[in-house]
This record gives sequence, C-alpha cells and structure tokens, in this order.
Amino acid sequence: SADALERLRARKTAQEGVADIPAQDSNEQWDRLLGVAAKKKLRCGVCTKPLSEEDQLQQRIVCLRCEQSQDPQPLNRDKLVEEEMEKDIFYYCLRKLPSRAPATAPSPTASTERPRLAPNVAALEEVASAPRLERGVAIDSHNHMVPTGRIPLSVLSFNVLANCYVRVEGQPWNAFPHCTDEVLSWENRQPRILELLQSMAADVICLQEVMMELRNEEWRLPSWIDDLPGYTSVAQGFKQKEWEGQAERNKRVCGVKAPTGVATLFRNSRFEEAAPSKHGSGSGLTVFLKFKDEAAEAGAKQLEVSVGNIHLAGDPSKAAEHLKALNSLKKNLGKQDMRLVCGDFNSECLPGSEVRSWFAEEGFSKVPTGTSWAAPGDPQRLDHVFHTRSLEVVAASGDISMEEALAGLPCSSCPSDHAPVSVLLGAALRGRCPW
Repeated sequence: SADALERLRARKTAQEGVADIPAQDSNEQWDRLLGVAAKKKLRCGVCTKPLSEEDQLQQRIVCLRCEQSQDPQPLNRDKLVEEEMEKDIFYYCLRKLPSRAPATAPSPTASTERPRLAPNVAALEEVASAPRLERGVAIDSHNHMVPTGRIPLSVLSFNVLANCYVRVEGQPWNAFPHCTDEVLSWENRQPRILELLQSMAADVICLQEVMMELRNEEWRLPSWIDDLPGYTSVAQGFKQKEWEGQAERNKRVCGVKAPTGVATLFRNSRFEEAAPSKHGSGSGLTVFLKFKDEAAEAGAKQLEVSVGNIHLAGDPSKAAEHLKALNSLKKNLGKQDMRLVCGDFNSECLPGSEVRSWFAEEGFSKVPTGTSWAAPGDPQRLDHVFHTRSLEVVAASGDISMEEALAGLPCSSCPSDHAPVSVLLGAALRGRCPW
C-alpha cells in the first residue's frame, strides 16, 4: 500500500540520511556479493570523495564543495593515494585520467619521490566481478561461499622470482633499480615466500621460476619446499641430462649453475594422483588429481581435475612460441570435465589476443584476477588462471595495492616481482546411478 511504501522510505532515509539509497544490509546475500564485513560508504556523485556527516544530514548526493563550484578542477593523479578512497576507485581513476610518462626509476639508495603512473593500464580495463580473496589469508576461510552441491577447490599460482635472474650484469631488465639490496636478497625473500604459501594454504599451488638444488647428486626441487607440510610436490619431468643442460646454460647466461622450472604442489589430505604427471615442450607441467573422500561422502562419483602449470616466454613478439607451448600442454590435459591452466603468461591476455583466443576456442574461461606485476607506476596483469565451465568461480584475488603499484615489485609487502594470484572454485558433484 502507499502507507507501507511511505513508512519504508522514511525508515531508509532515517537510517542512511540520503533518500533512495538502500541501507546497508547484513545477510548472506550481501556477504556473497560484496565480501564478508563489507561496509557501505556514501560518496559524492562528482568527485567520488566520501560524503561528510553534514552532507548526509542534508540528504545531498553531491558534496557541498562540488555543489558550490562553478568550474570543477580536474583530479590530480599524484594525490589519489593521499585521499580517503577505496582501491577500486584508485584503479578506476588510473584508467580514466589522462596518462603521464613514468618518472625515471630511483636507484637502490636514491630519492623517495613518488613515481608517476605510467600510461600502460590496459590490464585494468576488464572489470572483475568475483568477491575478492586477500593475500596472506587462508583461502578456505571463504569455503562457506561455495554453493550447495559443489566441493571447494582452491588454487594459487606464484612466480617466485628465481635468485639467479636478479641483477645479472649486462641484463638491465632484471636490474630492479627501484629495489634495495635488502628487498631483493633471497635470504630475506625465501622465508616470506614460504610464509605466504603457508598462510594461504591453497589446495593446489603452481610455482614458476623455482630454482632447483643439487641434492644427492641429482637436480631436485629445493629444500625450502620441504617446509610446506601436508603437500606432495611434483617437478617438471626433465631427465637429469636435461636439467644439467639447463644448469650449464644458466651458468653461461646468469653466472649461476642451477636450472629453473615450474613445480606443482597439492594437498595430500584431499587429493591423490589419478595418473602420472606429464611434461610438455617448454616450461609446462600437467598433474592429474583425484578428490579422495569428499565426493564419495556426498554420494557422488569421485571427481578428477587436471591442472596445467605454465610459464610463457616474456617476449610479446613470440606469439607463435606461446601457442606452440599451449598446444603442447593441450595434448597432456586429458579429457576431464574439470581442467585448469594457470601460471605466468607474461602478457595481459586481453580479449582478442592470440593467447586469449586460443583459450576461448578450447572452451576455457578466464578467472577475473587482478594486477599481479608492477614496475614503478605501471601495474599489469601478467599471471592468470583459466578454467573449464564445469568449475564455478566463487572468489578470486584482486589488484595489488596502490602503494605496490606506485613503488613497483618486489617490495616490503611482496617478496617477488609477481604477486600470487588465487581463486576459490566450486566443483560440481556428479550423482551416482541409482541402480
């Protein structure tokens, strides 16, 4: 009735102070859409700054300063991070404001002047729709968001930056002039990498740029991976002769005799290998995993998933080489309904690109993860997860922070030049035949 609508409108206005703006709710749907404990913050419709208490009492949707201004001044890019605004608005402004050339990167001991934001922000054009996973927080703390009838599956991909590729003489692309020696030191980075992996506790971990160690006269995964209890680790299936050849190559090029590759780890309390892992041409690895007991307990068939872990060449002109590596990986992925491919793609994989088109043709969708790499002022989305449609995205990692985007990686809050990307998926149960 009209009276009921009027009472509802009055209640909404009394609670929030601005008419026609819904009040903050506290139910499961609110948490699923916006994230647990998300808070509403009313903002000016012009400058997007939070409305003051006075503005809300006056039921304004535009702040008093903008309302009185006859000639609004353009937003100042350098002051964005100094304002009270959420990270999403920062990235929105990063996309929309006129671009400026990036400042020269400071030396390891140089000035602390804040770098300007670079114009290459194409990776930010895709708007992510999934709730966000926070770096350093256990992914399974979001398992309550997985829909009924599905089993949670969490995956993390992380390029850990092999120490042999840091500040190699004559290779300016890995000089990291914006970083101090302390930030780049492997002795400092390795414990932080381990702590990050332990805290997020993904079901499946895909690592790139893992520097192998000579253990018992054979090249094997490094000993620090042994400090991840509860995981079974699988390295690329190179023969020792091939590992030795890579080690000699790195000695010539980088001055360190040690090979690097990708490695996949899975939680052995939840999974077992359904078949031996397969190794493709280039830097690619596929593992085949079988859920142990959860599907059976739910009265469904045992589920299997194949996970591809890949590290594509960093040269964008090598598209043919990228497609060759993906086609090699395709032969090993199998025919399972549930398939994943994740890793360091060294490209933003935007719609229309050759790599993105390849995945679309193969029936894969892209997880809406955020930016994962940054030179000072130049954040990009280089690490990705692709999945078949039988896996439902529940939550995914977001953009790196404003401070990380401006300072560049590695830094005090991220121990690699890449940030980990993660996703929580829901695997659909398949019922058993009743007979």
